[in-house]
Amino acid sequence: MSQERTDAELILASRHDPAAFRELYDRCSETLLTYFYRRTLDAEDAADLVAETFAVAYKKRLSYKEDGKPGMSWLYGIGRRELSHYRRRQRCDLKMVETLGMTMPELDTESIERIEHLVDASEYSKKLLAALGQLKAKDREAIYLRVQEDKDFKGVAEALGCTEGAARVRVHRGLSRLADIFGGGA
Repeated sequence: MSQERTDAELILASRHDPAAFRELYDRCSETLLTYFYRRTLDAEDAADLVAETFAVAYKKRLSYKEDGKPGMSWLYGIGRRELSHYRRRQRCDLKMVETLGMTMPELDTESIERIEHLVDASEYSKKLLAALGQLKAKDREAIYLRVQEDKDFKGVAEALGCTEGAARVRVHRGLSRLADIFGGGA
């Protein structure tokens, strides 16, 4: 009986064997889908981000260097960058769609339900709301402005009527508290 290859081994093997990349996708895509859903609370956005992450990973697989870290860490690194790019583009894209009067294609109900079931969205949302309720109001507002409204720290500071440094502290303190409440798994 052969031993299952690690994620890193699959990435390296995918340079010459596309089936190895498919195996990596099959193994890791649901984990990444959960990761993105928890950050966007939107099934369609999460699915798009998984696709983008794997597209970038496929392009970068030739330059992948095994450094002893799990291959999944490499995928998360790509995913974090894609999420950052996605959030920046999202604001501009939505304004353009509105301006042009276009409609965006949507995932069908079955696909959305599958994603939400996979990540147990309702349970996660309840836990997140409960955790947010445990924060000081100023910290909660700072997180909302920074994360939900995607304001830079200067914008957060202006909205809260404080210095940029104080805004950074409030966001950091609030996110740290959330991480403590979730046991680091948020």
